[in-house]
Amino acid sequence: MESDTNDLDAGLGGRNDGDAAREALSALNADREVLADRIRTPAWYYPLLALATALIIGSPGAGMPGQSVLVVFGCLGIVFLSLAYQRITGITITRSAGPTSLTTAIVLGITIVLLLGVSFALTATGHAAWVWASAAAAFATMWIGGRVYDRAFDRELRRGH
Repeated sequence: MESDTNDLDAGLGGRNDGDAAREALSALNADREVLADRIRTPAWYYPLLALATALIIGSPGAGMPGQSVLVVFGCLGIVFLSLAYQRITGITITRSAGPTSLTTAIVLGITIVLLLGVSFALTATGHAAWVWASAAAAFATMWIGGRVYDRAFDRELRRGH
């Protein structure tokens, strides 16, 4: 048994377990900081995402042929933004970093779905001219909410949540 302990100490370069653990945690913290800096969202990302979202939310007010065009352009915009973000950072984000960013993403998603429902309701009740208001609300929600999500994600990533 004594040789096992000596072998372990030799593998750590003569350091004790506490020093090795602190060094490993320090390295992990440094890696989190580098990752958080690397995945910083470009300034143009959220305004363009907000525009693509507004196109989709505003589409019911455009009538049948125009609605399809707006949805296609909105969806293509979201796909191209995702690809551009992946190309710039080299990383694809597939999940939230912690509970705050997850909650923010859920609230954003629910709000956008509700605004799409409002757009359809306005169109169905003959108030298609007011769909622009729900599209504008979606634009503001996505731009501001996206920035809030970004800050929460960054904070949680840097803290290791």
